Amino acid sequence: MDHDAQTNDSDEAPQKMMEDHQTITADQPRHSEPSPGPSRVAGEESGTTKATTKNNERRKRPRLDQWILFNVAIPILLLVAGVVVMKALGEASATPLPPPDTSPDAVLESLAAVTTETIVSLQSTGQQLELVIDGTVVPYQEAQISAEVAGRIVFKSNVCEAGQRVRAGDLLMRIDSTDYELEVERLTRQREQEYRALGEVDQEIINTQKSLEVARQEVRLQQQEVERQQRLSQFGSKSELDKARSSLLAATQQLLTYENQIETLRRRRSKLEASEQLAATQLKVAEVNLQRCTVNAPIDGVIVSEQADVNNFVNRGTALVIIENVTKSEVIANMRMDQLHWVIEQGNRDASTESPVADAYRGYDLPDTPAIIEYSVAGREGATQRWKGTLVSFDGVGIDPNTRTVPVRIVVDDPAHYVDADGREQTANRATTLLRGMFVSVRLQLQPTEDLVVIPARALRPGNRVWKFQPDPKVLQEAIEAAEKAAEEAAKTADGQSSSPEDKAQDTLVNDAEVAASEADAESESFDPANWIPGLVAYSQTVYPIESLRVAGEKTRDPNLAPSLQTAERYWVCEAKRSNLADGDQVVVSPLDSIPPAGLPARAEQTP
Repeated sequence: MDHDAQTNDSDEAPQKMMEDHQTITADQPRHSEPSPGPSRVAGEESGTTKATTKNNERRKRPRLDQWILFNVAIPILLLVAGVVVMKALGEASATPLPPPDTSPDAVLESLAAVTTETIVSLQSTGQQLELVIDGTVVPYQEAQISAEVAGRIVFKSNVCEAGQRVRAGDLLMRIDSTDYELEVERLTRQREQEYRALGEVDQEIINTQKSLEVARQEVRLQQQEVERQQRLSQFGSKSELDKARSSLLAATQQLLTYENQIETLRRRRSKLEASEQLAATQLKVAEVNLQRCTVNAPIDGVIVSEQADVNNFVNRGTALVIIENVTKSEVIANMRMDQLHWVIEQGNRDASTESPVADAYRGYDLPDTPAIIEYSVAGREGATQRWKGTLVSFDGVGIDPNTRTVPVRIVVDDPAHYVDADGREQTANRATTLLRGMFVSVRLQLQPTEDLVVIPARALRPGNRVWKFQPDPKVLQEAIEAAEKAAEEAAKTADGQSSSPEDKAQDTLVNDAEVAASEADAESESFDPANWIPGLVAYSQTVYPIESLRVAGEKTRDPNLAPSLQTAERYWVCEAKRSNLADGDQVVVSPLDSIPPAGLPARAEQTP
C-alpha cells in the first residue's frame, strides 16, 4: 500500500504543479483589468477549495496492480528461492573422526605434557639457610653529658659542635669555677684550723698527764706521812696526825682533778677529730665540684647535638652534649616466632654441655648467629654495602604487643669496613658508613639441624601444596587399555549405523578428514617417545616454606633480555620432615587444570 501511494504521488505531482501554477497566475492582478469585486474573489476561493479536495481524493485511491506485485508476487518468489537454495546445498553433517590410535607411542603422546624440576637438599646447593629480616641502625653506645654543677659557661671548644669527632678526655666546655675555688680555699683553711686545734688539745693532754703523775706521787707521799703519824701517835700529838690526813685528802683531790681534766680533753679531741674529718670531706666535695667545672668527652665518638653555648647559665642536670660511640654499631630488628624457632633450634645442639645455672637462663639467651647487614642506595644500581654482624641477644624480654614480634639485637663490631657489590673490602667514609636511622636488611646465617629441601617457587601452589610427579610405567599401560576399549566402542557404534542416501555426497568430506589425519601423523613424527617418561601427577602433603632462596648461575640467560633484567631463579627452602618430599623427587612447574583426587596421568620430559 505504501508503494502504491508513492506511485500515485509521483504521477499526480506534475498535474498538481500545473494546477498550482494556474491558481497562482489567476490570483495575480492584471494591470490592464480593474480590481475584482468582493463577489468575484469569493467565487475564485470556492473554486480553489474544490480543486484541492479533488486532488486529495485522487491521492488516496490505490492502484490494484502495484498492490498485487508487492504484497503477493514478491514474497512467494522469495520463499521459492529459499527452498531451492536449501535443496542445492543439502544437509550438513559432522566430519567423521578417524579411528583412535592405540599404539604405545600415540597413547604416550596423548597424555598431558608437564614440565618438572628435581628437588634437591639445601646442603647439596652449597648454601646456608638465610633468614632475611628488616632492621634499623641505632647507636651501640650513646653518652648524654649533663652539667654536674651549676654555673655560667665561660669556655666552649671548637670541636664541641654537632658532627665533630672527639676522643675520650677532650675538653668540650668549662663552667665558671670562681665560687668552687673559693669554697675549696675556705674548707682548706677550716681544715687547717681544726688540725691546729687538735694539736693544742693533744698538748694539753700531755701536760695534764704530767701533772697527774706528780699528783700521784704527792698522794703516795702523803699516804706514807699518815702511816708514820699513826705509828707515832703514842709519842706525838694528835694534831700532827690530823694535819697529815688533811694533806692526803688535798693530794687525792688534786689527783682526781687531773684525771677529770684528761678525760675532758680526750672527749674534746674526739670532737675536734670529727670536725677535722668533716672539713676534709667537705674539702673533697669542693675539689670534685671544682673538677666538674671542666666538661670532657667520656668516650670516643661523634657529637650528635650540643645544647649550650658560651655565657649560658646551666643548672645541675642540664643536658649539654650528646656523643655517639661509632666504634661499634647496633641494629634493632623484629623477628616472627617461626623465624625465632630456627634461631633457637640451632642452639639446641649445645644444650647438653651447659651447666645447671646456665640452663636456668638459657631461655633468655640466644645463640650467637652470624649475620650480614646489607644496605642498598635507592636509585643507584650496584650501590650496595654489606657489613658483618652477630645476633647477640633479645632487646629486652617479651613480645611486642603491637606487632606480635620479638625484638632482637645485632651488633656490628667493625662498621668502618664494608664489602661492596663486587665483593671488595672498602673503608667506609661519611657517605658509606652505618648511620643511625638507616633501614637495612639483616641476613641471618643459620645452621639448622633438621633436613631441608629446596623447591622451585614456580612449583608452589595455593595452600602451600605442590604437584608431585611420580614416574610409573603402569600409567602408560592403563592408558593403552583405556584407548583400546574406546576404539572397540567406536567400532561398534560405526557398524551399527545404517547408510543414508547422502553417503555418496559425504565422500569428499571423508577424504578431507583423511588428509587432516595424515597431516597430524606427519606432525607427530617429531615426537620422540624415548625422551618422555609416563607417570602420575598427584597433590603432595602441605609443605612449610621457611625462606626464599635465589640460586645464581643455574638459570640460562635470555639473550633477548637486558642484563639488568636477568635475575636468578627463585626457590623456597622448606622442611623435609613434615612433608613427603625428599631429595630427588620431581615436582611439576608447568600449569595444569584441576588434579583429580586419584591423580592425573601425564608425561614428563627426561632431563639429561
